[in-house]
Amino acid sequence: MANIMRQNIDRIIARHLGGSATPAEQRRLQEWLAESERRRALFAALVSDVKPDTESAWAAFERHTQKSSASSASSAAASTPPSPCAAGRRLAPSLIRYAAAVALLMGITTLAWVRLGNGNDNGDGDGGGDGDGAQQIWLIAESSGEAQGYTLSDSSGVFLNRGSKLSCIGDYGSGKRELLLEGEAFFDVAATGSGLLVVRAGQTLIRDVGTAFNVQAYAEDSSVTVFVQSGEVHFYTETHGGITLRAGETGTFDRRTQTFVRNPTDDNATAYMTRIFVFKDRPLSEAAALIGKVYGVRICVSDSATAAQAISVTFDGEELDEILEVISETMSLQATLSGDAYLLLPQLANSKQENAER
Repeated sequence: MANIMRQNIDRIIARHLGGSATPAEQRRLQEWLAESERRRALFAALVSDVKPDTESAWAAFERHTQKSSASSASSAAASTPPSPCAAGRRLAPSLIRYAAAVALLMGITTLAWVRLGNGNDNGDGDGGGDGDGAQQIWLIAESSGEAQGYTLSDSSGVFLNRGSKLSCIGDYGSGKRELLLEGEAFFDVAATGSGLLVVRAGQTLIRDVGTAFNVQAYAEDSSVTVFVQSGEVHFYTETHGGITLRAGETGTFDRRTQTFVRNPTDDNATAYMTRIFVFKDRPLSEAAALIGKVYGVRICVSDSATAAQAISVTFDGEELDEILEVISETMSLQATLSGDAYLLLPQLANSKQENAER
């Protein structure tokens, strides 16, 4: 029951900060805060520590988009022969800025606090006493349905992929910057913050200063992957020295073997954020799976022969229907919505199917 009550309050706080709380929810929040001075202090700290800053988040996002676009353009120009669809269409900056602002306003889905270590939870969400070695974990943001952008109190930018959660450990920015990631996120770290930034992801730690990098660490995955877009990071665990990764490098930690390896960098490592896709002789099935994952839909290929066909194309911010249209025209396919999934069929097979239905 206590957990349910805590979750309800978390949702009310999120709605309050987003300006969408109902009068009844506002009253419930005020009643809950009135019951404890500690709750009021924690609530005030949360509100002041995490700020959805549209302009800063946009600036960080724009910096990365410009770098990614330049990289994508040079890669596309170097490919031989060039794809007739390689020149992707960029969304107007004003539209992207508007989308970033909406994401920031809608993005704070949950704010909560819990006690770890030896702290005693009293069951009402206040966190109990200050047991020895206890660390306070503040849930900054949780992105479930859509990828979201955020700006932290030190002006660092964070872009959370869907199904991800970001928390800060202790008093973020007061002599240290330590974050806890579940899922995937891109970090554009501000060099002006207090102390080195450390991201905990599963068993691993990623330590850096003034850089930009992506971390993929979903609980169901057998590995943790870090891609460094700029700067340098140290990727390690409490018991393993790990590896140092520099701009353009990717490293993976295998949870089963407890080992670190360097891997070729995936051109689409941050496609969930930029919606820039670069495919070079990739099987259609792989391209369809990635596009579907980024846009939150299922894209299936009708047969194994079609799925194995190679595709070379670059997309830069197009809507899903435009992407499917380009793929269909390029590979003589037809995209059909079947239930909750898009099905890519050879045009001949699709014509036969339509005739049969008639």
